[in-house]
Amino acid sequence: MRATTEKLPAEGTQHVPNAHPPHDPAGHLSRSIKDALGVYLGGRKLVRVKIRQVEGSKIEGFLKIEGRKGERFLVDFKAVSAPHGGLTSLQVGGKKLSLDEAAKRTH
Repeated sequence: MRATTEKLPAEGTQHVPNAHPPHDPAGHLSRSIKDALGVYLGGRKLVRVKIRQVEGSKIEGFLKIEGRKGERFLVDFKAVSAPHGGLTSLQVGGKKLSLDEAAKRTH
């Protein structure tokens, strides 16, 4: 049986973990959700945004969050995207978050 060798990336290429292509709508949406979560997270760390379903401007999914003591948990979210990108509303774990606070922090 012949052994297979692992293919190496082409010279000059670099793998960047969690990088999104420049025109990746899911990546842009993930960043918008992360920006809006500042107050909600309260010192916890957002590990992952997973989008489950997109219907028009309505988005549903879950967030993987790491607590202060290293514990991890999943929280459902619902969001509505704006026509120009970004979010018009975000509800996490049944609690509606204020996007005005997020806009003040990012500008």
